[in-house]
Amino acid sequence: MPGEYTFSTAAAELMEVISGEAEVLIGGTSEWKKVVGGESFEVPADSSFTIKVKQVMDYCCSFLG
Repeated sequence: MPGEYTFSTAAAELMEVISGEAEVLIGGTSEWKKVVGGESFEVPADSSFTIKVKQVMDYCCSFLG
């Protein structure tokens, strides 16, 4: 659903965007990154990320390591 959400991570994660569009801010950074269907981003362990969902988004989250 469109909106802004913040998630904490214990393990490192790979977020693969299947469809839709969002902007992400990964903990410890100050620059928002745009992601669209077909792209992905990684979130380090023991971190957090904020995501601004622009439109309905479909994604797959995989734990790394």
